[in-house]
Amino acid sequence: MLLLMSAPLLSAQVPRSKHVYIVAEENHSYETIVGSSNMPYLNSLLKKGALATQFYANQHGSLENYFWVTAGQKITDNNSTTSVFNVDNIERHLLSHGRTFKSYAQSLPYAGYTGLTWGAYLKRHAPLIYFTDMADSSLKFDHVSTSVMAKDIVDQTLPNFAFITPDGNHDMHNCPNGLAACEQTADTWLKDNIGPLLASPEFQPGGDGVLIIWSDEGNLSSDNRCSATVLTGCGGRIVVAMIGPEVKVDYRSIRTYHHQSVLRTMLELEGDETSFPGAAATAPDMGEFFKSTSPTDSPVGSVTILAPTSSTVSSPVNMQANATSANAITAMRIYVDGKDVYTTSASHLDTNIALARGGHSLTFQAWDSKGNVFKASKAITVE
Repeated sequence: MLLLMSAPLLSAQVPRSKHVYIVAEENHSYETIVGSSNMPYLNSLLKKGALATQFYANQHGSLENYFWVTAGQKITDNNSTTSVFNVDNIERHLLSHGRTFKSYAQSLPYAGYTGLTWGAYLKRHAPLIYFTDMADSSLKFDHVSTSVMAKDIVDQTLPNFAFITPDGNHDMHNCPNGLAACEQTADTWLKDNIGPLLASPEFQPGGDGVLIIWSDEGNLSSDNRCSATVLTGCGGRIVVAMIGPEVKVDYRSIRTYHHQSVLRTMLELEGDETSFPGAAATAPDMGEFFKSTSPTDSPVGSVTILAPTSSTVSSPVNMQANATSANAITAMRIYVDGKDVYTTSASHLDTNIALARGGHSLTFQAWDSKGNVFKASKAITVE
């Protein structure tokens, strides 16, 4: 059964895990991936776990977003940098909690390689090796090929945390043969490499494994959305999902998230409860994705339809609604038959919409400053 949160979100407790893994995909917006017939394996995984339907990249640029999800901040715009960075980051927090970690990167020539490229390997897609905690210590030899990951799965020697990076030919970054072939290649790689991970004991009933499927940004040059109501200025709408024994099955979240929420959630899973790098310190976690959701402390809000008052109307149709929330309302939108037709940045809307004769479904939706979504619907017939 599909669970779709159309009411205020519940607070939740992020469970503890000693097996948290994130796999990165590249440069494709949510709409091109979810439901794609070219990616049957990935879409089968989305049905087995929880999907963020309103997740938006912080900005465009590969390394920039990889730093947002591991350090909670923008560090550089230089994707060709050879520098390493002494900043607060996920490695530092994992080490302080006695957790082990590895960077698994496809096509890496040898353990500890710090070069920018090697064949289809792109360092800017493997963020852990950029931080001094790993790069300036023997931990750099835990930056290894995904062939090592395959062996670690078989030997049951996986670390507590891993960042998994397909190379540019297998993560939808390089698409010389078109979108369909690009998606098919990425999907096959996931099936061949992530399939065995999900078959490991950590991901069986009673296990504590959590896999995060993460995208860095939407389609370059075309998708600049920051949210459902802010359509420019950021990195676009992307796919972020979670799978594991403690993750809700076939769950769809409609809360707005950015990369720092993934960072906070990964560290909470690993037992960090006191401090978080950069913007993760104030970002909401993604606790609603887990089965331990608590029904307490739910934010209060609603949408009230003021017009049309009758179910039978004439065109143009006057549409009015009010939205309330414990937080400030940032936007309201009207959908007619699933298509958005009107948006305002106020908590009240009043507009006239011309509609064809026949039956129509109206949905009035509001967003508050914390990313909570509230909606109300009404069926009408236009005479």
